[in-house]
Amino acid sequence: MDEKEKLLKTIDDLLRRFPEVEKSWYHSGMGGWFINISDYESLMTEVLSLIPYIYGFDHPNSQRVINAYNQQSLKGLKIVKGIIEGTKNNIEKGLISEITESITIDIKTDFLNSAQEFIENDQKDPAAVLGCVVLEDSLKKLAKKNGIEGVQSKEMSVVANTLLSKKIIDKFTHSSILSFRNLRNAAFHAQWDEISLESVRLLLTFLPIFINRFKV
Repeated sequence: MDEKEKLLKTIDDLLRRFPEVEKSWYHSGMGGWFINISDYESLMTEVLSLIPYIYGFDHPNSQRVINAYNQQSLKGLKIVKGIIEGTKNNIEKGLISEITESITIDIKTDFLNSAQEFIENDQKDPAAVLGCVVLEDSLKKLAKKNGIEGVQSKEMSVVANTLLSKKIIDKFTHSSILSFRNLRNAAFHAQWDEISLESVRLLLTFLPIFINRFKV
């Protein structure tokens, strides 16, 4: 499966989750909300990571998704779904130029730039998700680079401990990585109240230094 196929599979997986979230919308005279708020926020976080990844943060489609999310409404959810369906169609028809190259080249830089843009726009949650994806991917790439196999399914702290035991990273770096463990868990489990703006800023400061030092 090439990168384009993986991207289409990711989109299909997201689209399959929309109906259940849509059905959880409740409306009364006092307004409306999603009863299944956890699934809604989890779905939207993944979308807020995916769309800027494909188009770039400043692209109109990325801004449309952010605006739709900020509505916190059924209409907003349907707008997001439509954008994703349109994106899928464009990828399948080859209308998004050089999509494969944009995925494989400078992926970490793109993620980090998008995360920084999110932070500057007070969107700490998608920034946290993007940063944690880069952190975990970088650790696993560093392990693989040094001949450590079987880490792809391992939790971040396990990979970090292995890297320390093999003396690939030092104790200070190991300690820095583990300091982001709670942030990583909160970001990947949609526990938004446990994510602070400062912790995300620290992660985004740490990552370029780590990536450049270890060439991952």
